[in-house]
Amino acid sequence: MYIGNMTDPRFAPAFAYVHPVFWPWLWLQLWAIAKYQKETGQHFLLRITRYGSVRLKYASDRPKPKPKNLYKYEAPAVPAWERPALGSDMPVEFAEDAQPFILSALCNFMESAIADLRAAYRAPAPDTS
Repeated sequence: MYIGNMTDPRFAPAFAYVHPVFWPWLWLQLWAIAKYQKETGQHFLLRITRYGSVRLKYASDRPKPKPKNLYKYEAPAVPAWERPALGSDMPVEFAEDAQPFILSALCNFMESAIADLRAAYRAPAPDTS
């Protein structure tokens, strides 16, 4: 709602209702309200008297402000599981050679942990009676 001049056809009913002597006062108030509305994006329901006084009857909620810098996530061109060297400081040559070693070390650790659990649970339960 921009009030550039008093001949704007959108506000003709308001100016037709007010006595011409009070048109400058009406224009000044409408201009101030339009400026505030343009800054905040808020809408108003106005009540205008015959003497050009404008009263705000109802005001809408203010819209949420839009952030100035929107962060936009860009997915990497190569997924991390295809090239693990991208997710670490390890050179690519070592990552390809180390992958079987890391997996075998993990399997050995899991087998030893499971063997310890089996030995603990194979023993007879202690007599608690």
